[in-house]
Amino acid sequence: MNIFPYLKEIFIKSLTPFELLSFSKKYNCNFNQKKKSNYLEEWKRSLSNKRIEEHFAKYTYFNNLTKSDIDKMTSKVSLEQDIDFPLWIRTLEAIMANINIPEDKYKRKHPEKPFYHLLYPFVDFFKLSFNEYVKSYNITVPSNQVLGQLESSLYEDLVCISWGVLIKELSEFKKGKTKNLSNRENDFFYKKFVFKILSNKYKNLFLDYPMLARKLAVKTHVFIGLSCNLFKRFQNDKHELQAFFNKEFNKIRKLNLSSGDIHNGEATIIFEFDNSVKLVYKPSDSAVTLAFNSLLNWVNSCLGCKLKSFKVLLKDNYSWLEYVENKECENIKEIKSYYENAGILTGIAYFLNARDFHYENLIASGNSPVLIDHETVVNPIVKRENKRIKIDTVLETLLLPDKKKNKPSYIFGFGSSVQLEKKGFTFKIKKGNTDDMSKVMENRTFKLYKSNKPKLDKKIKNLKDYDNEFAYGFKKLYFLIIKEKSFLLSDNSPLKSFENLKIRFINRPTGVYFKLLSLLNKPEYLKDATRYGIKIELLARAYLDRDDWPVIVNSERRQILSDNIPIFYTNTSSKKLHLFKTRDIDDFDLSAMDVIYHKIKNAGKKDYVSQLNLIREAIPL
Repeated sequence: MNIFPYLKEIFIKSLTPFELLSFSKKYNCNFNQKKKSNYLEEWKRSLSNKRIEEHFAKYTYFNNLTKSDIDKMTSKVSLEQDIDFPLWIRTLEAIMANINIPEDKYKRKHPEKPFYHLLYPFVDFFKLSFNEYVKSYNITVPSNQVLGQLESSLYEDLVCISWGVLIKELSEFKKGKTKNLSNRENDFFYKKFVFKILSNKYKNLFLDYPMLARKLAVKTHVFIGLSCNLFKRFQNDKHELQAFFNKEFNKIRKLNLSSGDIHNGEATIIFEFDNSVKLVYKPSDSAVTLAFNSLLNWVNSCLGCKLKSFKVLLKDNYSWLEYVENKECENIKEIKSYYENAGILTGIAYFLNARDFHYENLIASGNSPVLIDHETVVNPIVKRENKRIKIDTVLETLLLPDKKKNKPSYIFGFGSSVQLEKKGFTFKIKKGNTDDMSKVMENRTFKLYKSNKPKLDKKIKNLKDYDNEFAYGFKKLYFLIIKEKSFLLSDNSPLKSFENLKIRFINRPTGVYFKLLSLLNKPEYLKDATRYGIKIELLARAYLDRDDWPVIVNSERRQILSDNIPIFYTNTSSKKLHLFKTRDIDDFDLSAMDVIYHKIKNAGKKDYVSQLNLIREAIPL
């Protein structure tokens, strides 16, 4: 089969509105307005549910879109000339070239995994590419067990993207064919469905669902890069790691590949070795952790406490971190010490203007809570429309519940003191790889905590029962800041180590992006790139009442289209926000360092009482 015309067609059909507009400026395209489409109305509704025409006019004005542009962005396009394909198309081409339908196609490993028979070409291509890479760079090949974990992780990502489409298409395939067929095997039509798709190398499926083709190819390409980088860096650094951490990193037993969100095609990963030692790989600069450790050491020396820190080995744009164990307390004295330390740590987080310390970013390790992701431990203050600078409260750290944030109390760092579990529903594919395969809701009980709560004798010990210890710890830290104000504002301050460091800026909650990425996996969006792109413009809603249009939305759009959680960075000493693959913009009234010094200068009894009252209100939630 000559797949070049097919690849060209699927690439063009996968272009979202803004991509199509850019494409039309590079190539001589023919546009045909799609008949009877509701794209324009759908676009307007994505942006706003009120003042619809006004908001859409403002949106098009700030994005410099004319009526002609809008027409092109919602049209069907064709062209005769050759085009430059992106990497994901080349990945798709290679995957299709490697498809074969062996005799045992229904007896491959993992037969219980839904639609594995349809997704194995992507997994096999990953395995082939990974093996070629490790051989070419003379990298020690991981064990079959670890390689199997990598394959399973990729499969889980692929099936998460595709199961909605595949179940829908299987149902369509069976329509009208089940009559007068008795005594058939329970996977009779499933096998025929698989054979139909594989035998024509996904051609019809991907022409019907171009965004499915794009997302599966992108996910596979990115996963190959992530895996190859990971093992190359570990092998290159192994001797240095063993000397630095004073531990033996022998045979890799397991990888925890779900330790963080994917940003720019990379993710935090935990290595587990045969000797039970663990090591954390972080694909970003962790210099801010060293600064935080320096501040903890100073607080420990001043207050005589023992807040725990962890070692970090900085490399070029990535880091290796000591793994923090979740440990129980040994007695009630340690529990009290834990919550006093928790109050101290909350005070530190307040003065640093920390953010995003939800229940996955805090580990209860013996008598000390440990913050494990310091990218957001210091933060700038965003410019506001009314020009009034507002300094944030202790609740902005996300360590304590805040009723105003409209979030369940359990997701905050120290969790809920009231609700530790709940009953709810989760989705599950039932009767996998049979003719009756379907998605069902399953009732189950969810624990509303992770490793963020201290335990004694395997029982959770909640903050509300140790509120006095917590308040005392916060008081100790706060009055230490008042006492040492002059020193902390001097050139010898431990805060100086925070200057000119790269930090992450959270533009909006990660959950917003995650929900949008999940929504975009629905069949109706994977089928139609125009609708897919229009739905992404939900992100623009937050800015429609502004008097300008932040280019940050453009960066969010690009990162979502790469199937990443959008991420942004700034410098602790700068008022500029760095946008992914584009220019820096003035976005802050105060840099992160400005905020720290402002809070310390204004530390006093009035502010202490105000913050303590907020803490007292949050603890019972």
